Amino acid sequence: MNQLILASHGGLAAGARDTLEMIIGDVSRVHVVSLERDDKDRIDERTIALIDSFEPSDAVYILTDMMGSSVNNSMVSVLAQRPSVTVISGMNFPLVLEMSLATGPLSRERIDEIISQSKGGIQDVAALLAQKAQEEEEDDL
Repeated sequence: MNQLILASHGGLAAGARDTLEMIIGDVSRVHVVSLERDDKDRIDERTIALIDSFEPSDAVYILTDMMGSSVNNSMVSVLAQRPSVTVISGMNFPLVLEMSLATGPLSRERIDEIISQSKGGIQDVAALLAQKAQEEEEDDL
């Protein structure tokens, strides 16, 4: 079984999980670890404890909010202690959704595909609409 950990500063991870629950329902395999402004507990230690609560056969994927951030760096520390874990930075909702829908371990190729698809969801909508309008105008000529 896959376990997905959303790791972020503040409430981003919890908000993503709440949104995911609205869309897919059961989010029992989606977990949240957050770094709050006044946290005294180390997020990497909390994450290790969470991972240790999973079945040894579970595939564990951690999505972090931002590459190079303190949360991401803490998850790199987790990766050093639990090398079978996969850490992906730059969490956005399409990434969270696709990763949560995966039912079995993901190949490197599938992970790369999901990352690429989630990047593709980031669009300047006004520019897309302007381009579409221009194309339709050209088609009318």
